[in-house]
Amino acid sequence: MKTVVFSLILLTIVGTSVVRAGNGAHGIPIRPEGFLSFAKPINVSSPLLYPSSLAVGDLDHSGIPGLAVVSPDNGVPLFYALGKGNGRFRLWRQDDNVGYAPSFVSLADVDGDGNLDAITTDILAGDLNVTFGDGKGNLHGGKRLLVGGVQSTYIVAVADLNGDSIPDIVGTTNSGIFVIMGKGSREFAKAVTFGSGGQSPYGIAVGDLNHDGIPDLVVANNGADQPPYNYNVAVLLGKGDGTFGRPMRYHGGVRPWQLVLGDFNGDGNLDLAVVPIDGRNRILVMLGKGDGTFSPPKSYRAGIAPHAIVAADFNGDGKLDLAVAAANVAVLLGNGDGTFQPPIDLRAPGHHPTELVVADFTRDGKPDIGAVNGGDSTISIFLNTTPFPRPSHPH
Repeated sequence: MKTVVFSLILLTIVGTSVVRAGNGAHGIPIRPEGFLSFAKPINVSSPLLYPSSLAVGDLDHSGIPGLAVVSPDNGVPLFYALGKGNGRFRLWRQDDNVGYAPSFVSLADVDGDGNLDAITTDILAGDLNVTFGDGKGNLHGGKRLLVGGVQSTYIVAVADLNGDSIPDIVGTTNSGIFVIMGKGSREFAKAVTFGSGGQSPYGIAVGDLNHDGIPDLVVANNGADQPPYNYNVAVLLGKGDGTFGRPMRYHGGVRPWQLVLGDFNGDGNLDLAVVPIDGRNRILVMLGKGDGTFSPPKSYRAGIAPHAIVAADFNGDGKLDLAVAAANVAVLLGNGDGTFQPPIDLRAPGHHPTELVVADFTRDGKPDIGAVNGGDSTISIFLNTTPFPRPSHPH
């Protein structure tokens, strides 16, 4: 891959595709599947020094996504801002209902009232904190949920794990997985912890892997520094009551860190993409078989030092693509058969993206990308300017 950077325009040449990103950017398609275009990134000053996690969601039912951000610096609050609909945001607001060192934030409807709430984990304590949204763009109140016997909580997801239509919370800790079942009326059961099938779990994803209507878990076990390293990707099939079966382990590279689920080959089964921290500058893709198992991984280049990943159809061809946080933001266009094209760099000069989110920030029907930059404590918004195919209308 060759990358040429001009003052306002990034030109990336990948195989037979040419991508331009800049003000008034446009793509030049040499083959249709290689067509992709993003505008010059909008850089938003973070209210926090060295933010560690970024979340996106519509906090006020305006149809415009807002942002939430945290940093593990001791005692700092959660900050959030409503979107303007043009890739920029209103004044940052703060909420103090966080733990001692919040390292991850998610926006999800935890209490089932139709409004997004904020969940933060704590890298220095065995708890997480929930702040409730009012649907008008405000976060208020709070509830601390304890996870006993652990030193850190990392990544969380919200899903109905037992089919009672009440949201539940599942996440990773320094030593395993926890589940906190929702009871309704903003009440929660005591956290239950169990093993992850490896050591030092971090990334987690929830999805129905075997078509039984019950959410299952996929966990990235980052492993230990000394033998037995015990790193793997583990699948835990849900039983429908908030508990899970024994972990089924897969090789996900050395030190798998983050992962994402999606149907990459259009067969109706969830597939898996994993980012290993193994120094080989790659991601691994494992195709799902529809019964809770996966095929052996296939490796793809993904920029220098990849560590975070998201999935969306970035060029409107109906095929899922991947975006990876590496030295730059690298987009791997999907071929629709479970394989991916070489990475296309979206570069914000001088920045080093550490986390990614996907949302339609401008309400034009195209997925945009938000990135936390570790190099200068900014947030970059990459607006998607790819001309999407017009839907065909039968005559």
